[in-house]
Amino acid sequence: MDITRGKGGKKSFLLDLVFPMRCPFCDEFIEYDRLCCEECADEILWADENICTVCGKFLTKGCICPDVSYDRCIPAAYFTDRARYGIHSLKFRSGKSAADVLGRVIGDRLRVMELMNEIDLAVPVPMTAIQLRQRGYNQAELIARAIVEGTDIPIECDLLERHNVKTSQHLLGAEERYEAVKMQYSAAQDKDLSGMTVLLADDVLTTGATLNYCAYLLKEKLRAKRVICGVGATTL
Repeated sequence: MDITRGKGGKKSFLLDLVFPMRCPFCDEFIEYDRLCCEECADEILWADENICTVCGKFLTKGCICPDVSYDRCIPAAYFTDRARYGIHSLKFRSGKSAADVLGRVIGDRLRVMELMNEIDLAVPVPMTAIQLRQRGYNQAELIARAIVEGTDIPIECDLLERHNVKTSQHLLGAEERYEAVKMQYSAAQDKDLSGMTVLLADDVLTTGATLNYCAYLLKEKLRAKRVICGVGATTL
């Protein structure tokens, strides 16, 4: 797996002189032109053949087929150990390079599965305006950009909206999440995605409630033909 930064190497070198780079998955110092350390690239529990490529969950004890609105789901890793640390770093410690690593893995898998060429546009799961202002970026959008890097696939960030809510998703059970997302998310009223295949990106697949409802909105409200999900990690 390529873990080099690619473009912007000189800028990264200069920044590294003042702010030394750290691996987003373990917080160890890394070279300026690396996205993560070699050990984490080797040791992260990457998603494998035990993951259902339809729902994105563990086949033997977590598969949620056929109760999903999306058509495929491609996770980069299992939400354990280093991958969990990396996603928490991305969400809470500005460890943006985790999105590049996870997005590249998803993009490579979409190419191997010959799905990348079918995607017409990418849509990140949205944040509320307050969340976006506090964090400064949407981690799902960063993952989406890394997935489609090197392609002409556009990213649309205004097709779905998330409304301000008082309860965080991670504090809710599976059934509560499903009911909560109906009040949290909505679709733009003046968009038409008829016949399109949409890549829906997010950081973590837990119960599937968020992806499921966002895919429903893309299909039923905006008339998308297919929704393929790309997620940084999936829980066991």
